[in-house]
Amino acid sequence: MASSMLFKIALISCLAVATAHKKAAPPAGSSGSTNSTGSNIFDVTKYSASTSASASANSKAFLEAFKAACTVKGRPTFLVPIGTYQLGPVTFEGPCQGTHITFEIQGTLVAPPDVKSIPGNAWVEFDSLHEMVLQGGGVFDGQGQSTWPLPSHNKPISIRLMKCVIGRISNITSKNSKFFHMSLHHAEGIIIENLKIVAPGHSKNTDGIHISGSSNITLNNIDISTGDDCISIGPGTNNVIVAGVKCGPGHGLSIGSLGKYKGEEDVGNIHVKNCTLTGTTNGVRIKTWPGAPPSEAFNITFEDVTMTNVSYPIIIDQKYCPNGECTTHAPSLVKLRDIRFSRIRGTSNTPVAVKLACSDKEPCQNVKLQDISLKPLTSAVDEISSFCTNVHGAVSGIQNPDPCLGPHPGNSSNSDSSSAPSPAPTDD
Repeated sequence: MASSMLFKIALISCLAVATAHKKAAPPAGSSGSTNSTGSNIFDVTKYSASTSASASANSKAFLEAFKAACTVKGRPTFLVPIGTYQLGPVTFEGPCQGTHITFEIQGTLVAPPDVKSIPGNAWVEFDSLHEMVLQGGGVFDGQGQSTWPLPSHNKPISIRLMKCVIGRISNITSKNSKFFHMSLHHAEGIIIENLKIVAPGHSKNTDGIHISGSSNITLNNIDISTGDDCISIGPGTNNVIVAGVKCGPGHGLSIGSLGKYKGEEDVGNIHVKNCTLTGTTNGVRIKTWPGAPPSEAFNITFEDVTMTNVSYPIIIDQKYCPNGECTTHAPSLVKLRDIRFSRIRGTSNTPVAVKLACSDKEPCQNVKLQDISLKPLTSAVDEISSFCTNVHGAVSGIQNPDPCLGPHPGNSSNSDSSSAPSPAPTDD
């Protein structure tokens, strides 16, 4: 009887211990990582981030929350709740344990105004992440006003993606960056949509989105007003779609600049469509530096683009020389080929509306103008014309102004019969 009672007591004790261990065990797939809510949501305020904390304290809290999220094998969410947070430089560096991480930025992140407080190349960087999502309706405020008059070197990008593969960025705002608002470098398979990017027209070097060394990138439905290129596509970039971008003020939609450095990789398969430009200093543009070493840019299409009060709505400039920075006047060796401008319409505020100024050494090949319908902005110019030099191609459909391209050019200027037009506005 006594032994039976002892057996029952021992059995009950074992069950109690087992139950306690079961309750204490981490969820399957969590690798032992937990947060204060016991879920896969990692709220930065649970790691001491606060709307009243310093930029350095919040940076530390953000990184602690990210490191915890990065150890989860499931689908963690890094959460910044509504509120305004001072934030110093942070790098969210992978790879993470899971295959997917969401950055839910609901609040406003404010950078230190002093550029010396951000010694690296970026304020907020996402590095080597797979299947990342950045969303939430939040704001990245770069506080760049004091840096805009300074030289462009040693100024940080607001948001930079480095070596990120497969991801989506949507429903965020970037304002007043110190340098580029957003940059993609060695990224692949990224979709960026429904963004707002804003800075005043005098904010120097504040490109909206700059892409380099990346492939399979889609930009869709983005509203950009800034002091430099709304979109700039740099060396080593392939397979990019730019659609539904509203640009202005700014310097337009640009391929380049290309050829500033030796060993640059080619650019190809770029498709820009259904965009609107208003009050920009250039329209759709390809730009290469004089004396540029050999490389190629090919299979580039600009179509269904509407211009309002735009300078140089269509421009190829292979003597691109912003602010007199060129060290040589030798011809560019960047080969431009298979380029199409189709259904470009609107108003030009410069006498030259179509400028195709290609390299003396490597003339542009297979450039096509199809259904170009540009008119002078009568408050600025009485009439508009085209200018071509060192370019081979063809025209079809409506052509206004008269084309300088093709076997039977109209009354517009060309390199053999008239002087070159005034240079396009310079920028960086």
